[in-house]
Amino acid sequence: MAKEWGYASHNGPDHWHELYPIAKGDNQSPIELHTKDIKHDPSLQPWSASYDPGSCKSILNNGKTCRVVFDDTFDRSMLRGGPLTGPYRLR
Repeated sequence: MAKEWGYASHNGPDHWHELYPIAKGDNQSPIELHTKDIKHDPSLQPWSASYDPGSCKSILNNGKTCRVVFDDTFDRSMLRGGPLTGPYRLR
């Protein structure tokens, strides 16, 4: 049987890089933020996020991840502003 990622001691976050090399070091989630080192950048533009729960059509939970299918035909679940070059619609 092939090795799979998980949260146990033998396949948890300390081992994810064995299957996914990009998960090693600072590229692994969750990311620890040291608030004493965070500085405000006034050049950053504000961004907005909106979400319409009615756009969710189905949710499949396989015990490890969730797959959510959305249909946001009316652009009610969006990310806008900040460094984004245009709006992003939830798909």
